[in-house]
Amino acid sequence: MIFISAGHHKNDPGAVANGYIERDLTKEARNIIVQNLDLKNVIQDKDFETNSQYQRRIKPGSGSVVFDIHFNSGSPTATGTECYVNQKDFLNKNSLSYKMADEICKITPKILGIRNRGVKSDNQSQHSRIGILNLGSGVSVLWEICFISSVLDMQKYVEKKKEVLREISNVLEKYDALQ
Repeated sequence: MIFISAGHHKNDPGAVANGYIERDLTKEARNIIVQNLDLKNVIQDKDFETNSQYQRRIKPGSGSVVFDIHFNSGSPTATGTECYVNQKDFLNKNSLSYKMADEICKITPKILGIRNRGVKSDNQSQHSRIGILNLGSGVSVLWEICFISSVLDMQKYVEKKKEVLREISNVLEKYDALQ
């Protein structure tokens, strides 16, 4: 089972920069990814749900994939893609979460032509712990697609979003099948 979320709900815009709202971008990305997946194996967040409400609704098991979509924000010159996994998976480079995150961090720059910022532990984020990465699923990854604050990152994303999101759909299916 694949649990996929857009990271922000209707009352939480997330980052806002360069005429983009993270909430809208993540919803669109989620929807494009879901269109490429076998729907009987997908549970997605609802746009009116908060992250806490969504997390209470999903009950991932060790055979599931949890995937949370975001856009990063920083200085206008910041660039790249990165993924977060929980601390346990970060320390175990052979974990499926780490491997999936690493694969995403290699595919995204290859298609978009942006920097690979790598796989990071959730405690390296702005939070000491990212709840959705610690729900007990077999694979849990939070993906920061690119920097919403970078005009160049966003130009490259908009130009190639369908291609990169189709490839991410393939990665999700691959890791769902590995469980």
